[in-house]
Amino acid sequence: MMLRIEYSSIVNRDTFFSRQHSDQLDQLGDTYLSRYMSNLSVKSPPTRTIETFDQLTIDGLYEYLLRLDPNIQSLAENLRTHRVSGLDLINFNENDYENLNISYGEKKKLQLLIERKKLNSKVSDTTQTPNETIELKSVIKKQEEDIQEKNKSIQQLEYILEKQEQQTQLQNAIIQQLQDAMEKQKQEMDMLLELVEQQRALISASQKS
Repeated sequence: MMLRIEYSSIVNRDTFFSRQHSDQLDQLGDTYLSRYMSNLSVKSPPTRTIETFDQLTIDGLYEYLLRLDPNIQSLAENLRTHRVSGLDLINFNENDYENLNISYGEKKKLQLLIERKKLNSKVSDTTQTPNETIELKSVIKKQEEDIQEKNKSIQQLEYILEKQEQQTQLQNAIIQQLQDAMEKQKQEMDMLLELVEQQRALISASQKS
């Protein structure tokens, strides 16, 4: 669920501003926060992306915000004190921001950070430290080796199954040959018995005559 940024509702609580001043404030805020996010992507320390923003725990959200920008530590501590998780923050409404005394600028930062996190979900972080990169490469290499070993095992199993299939076919062929030979032998025995009976009949007939 995407978090909508309702600029007019944010500023309407300040009755000192007219709609025109509210629009100007939003434009200035957008300009400032765009620069803030650009600088943040360059200057902020590397972060580890998790699958989705709503999976951030209370401490996970706190650490994530500090990794992005150490300057918002007070805001991160405020959220952790009130036990706000990533899922809670996504579902924040105007009253929630007001109850936690989160300023307009802080709110805009949080909203843009949420959007950035959503865009980066399921994508590997390209600003990893050398140690993280080495560790990741090591994990990938280990996984590739495991896959190769599994492929070898599968190939060996396929080879064994193929040999067993060939052996089974050979055994079936031998059995069929034996059955054919036994059938032929039976036919020969039947013919021999028939000849014996005929011979006996001839002998018996000659004796009677």
